[in-house]
Amino acid sequence: MSLAARVPGYLAAALFGRWPWCTAALALAVPSVYAQPAATPPAPQQVAPAPGLAPDNGLSLQQVVERTLLTNPEIQARYHDFQSALEGQTVARGAYFPQVNAQGYYGREFRRGVPDEGNQNWSRPGYNVELRQLIFDGFRTRNDVKQAGFDKLARFYDLLATSDSTAVEAVQAYIDLQRYRAMESLARQNYALHQSTLGQIDERTESGVGRRVDQEQAGGRLALAQTNLMTESANLLDVQQRFQRITGIVPPEVLLPAPDISSRLPDSPKDFNDSLRRNPSFLSKQASMQAAQAGVDASRGAFAPKFEFVATTGQDQNEPTAQYKDVKSSSVQVVMSYNLYRGGADSARVRQTAAQSYASRDLRDYTCRNVQQDLAVAWNNIRRVQAQLPFLRDHEIATSKVRDAYREQFQIGQRTLLDLLNTENELFESRRALVNAEYDLQIAQYRWLGLSHALLPALSLRPARDEMPEENGKLAISDDVIKLCNSLVPDSARLQPVKVKYNEGTLPPTLTPLTSSAPASGQDATLSRP
Repeated sequence: MSLAARVPGYLAAALFGRWPWCTAALALAVPSVYAQPAATPPAPQQVAPAPGLAPDNGLSLQQVVERTLLTNPEIQARYHDFQSALEGQTVARGAYFPQVNAQGYYGREFRRGVPDEGNQNWSRPGYNVELRQLIFDGFRTRNDVKQAGFDKLARFYDLLATSDSTAVEAVQAYIDLQRYRAMESLARQNYALHQSTLGQIDERTESGVGRRVDQEQAGGRLALAQTNLMTESANLLDVQQRFQRITGIVPPEVLLPAPDISSRLPDSPKDFNDSLRRNPSFLSKQASMQAAQAGVDASRGAFAPKFEFVATTGQDQNEPTAQYKDVKSSSVQVVMSYNLYRGGADSARVRQTAAQSYASRDLRDYTCRNVQQDLAVAWNNIRRVQAQLPFLRDHEIATSKVRDAYREQFQIGQRTLLDLLNTENELFESRRALVNAEYDLQIAQYRWLGLSHALLPALSLRPARDEMPEENGKLAISDDVIKLCNSLVPDSARLQPVKVKYNEGTLPPTLTPLTSSAPASGQDATLSRP
């Protein structure tokens, strides 16, 4: 089976023109998901990871996400859940169509105690064909179809939600791999620097210029640098395995920089209403709630009479004499059936479906709150790191200059070895903090887009809408429902840099927001370095 046979249409559409082998595979894609197979389809073939996927010039984030969406087992499971729900609605629609049943039989009939005839027995062959067409069943079938349709829509949004969350995981694994490679490189440089410093101290000690305590101190710092390098190397191995588990790709030697998506973020949003309305997890729970409401309406149909049109024809020798041997009979009827008592099962069924409807509504509200929280946390992380980055850059630049000055002063005896080693360590930590912040910002931005169902379009993987169920236009998400989530943007004023002016006496300090004279660095112009 081709790989395209396992790929949802909205994902496969993104692959035309991307990889040549995908184009050929998609030409043999499976028929429309609305086609009802005559037999059980075979299980899809497992797709092996592609260890040699990366080209010589490096692997891009878009390629990694594509491959992940193609091979991730959870996405495939959600896609088959969607197909199952689609066929479930076809099953429910079957009640609208006539049922035609044929019956044939052969046996003997015995009759006793017939006046003036005595006991009789004879062969009784026969057959009949019956056509039964539903006319009215209290709208039960209509609501069953409606319930199955919204359940299908919920499974579709589950598929989109799983695709978004998997794409976010792939993005984070990709960025973390770049992060820890940079961390390991910094730790290796730090180790080499301490090794060089120890070598210089050894030479000075052997020549009688240096002190033994400096040699011991430099050796201890070298051991600490070695430990840091070992820790970062272990962290890198961990994220490499995580990258391979999520993406199914052996980590390549070269990873291209992740695309800058800052332009796709809103400038100054007042709320997250639009993101909530697009979030597949929230939309899935809304569809499930409307499916449960349709289930309540369907259960009430049991209290209404059922009308059917019935047409039958057949042959049955119900008398022993030969003159009844070839008698055929046909009938056309409108049949009403009405249940008078079923042990309270129908009333219990209504109460059961009503409870399910309430549970689905509460689950929707719970999901809405969770999505709102995730959006707020991701947005707050974006604002926090954006505010921190200028200061982290300033700290790294200033510490680098101080380190260079201390090194020169150490050579002429104006600084102690402890001063130099402390400055080296501060520079190492400042660079680690800066690298972490830069990658944290990327992850927070991609995560926010994932929660807003905008990550795949940002990577030029726009989903095709040809499989969007028609019930999508019937989702009823009112403004009141969105307001229940309290989707206001968190106040980030405390994250803005301020200038502190200390007052005399017991008066508290005055905090003054910095002007926009130095927005790039986040510094007050009066505090900038010459």
